[in-house]
Amino acid sequence: MISAEQFAEWKQHPVTIEVFNEIIKAKKSLEETLSKGQTLSRAADVTHGLTHKAVGQIEGLDQLLNISFAEEKEEAEDISEVSGY
Repeated sequence: MISAEQFAEWKQHPVTIEVFNEIIKAKKSLEETLSKGQTLSRAADVTHGLTHKAVGQIEGLDQLLNISFAEEKEEAEDISEVSGY
């Protein structure tokens, strides 16, 4: 597992920044596709599929863009015999 410092360094690396910029461009392109109605079709099932695909791709890109460092959670401590908690 990487440390918080390593994660911060990775986020500031020029290659990471460039990759994130490309992800932002891809997201904007998908949003533009939706806003211009380019997922619409004469067939409802095709419209449904294309629209949901674009929305799902945007959601996935958002998850990448919002990545953050999460420390490992410590295991729950044993229940105290005295308190019962």
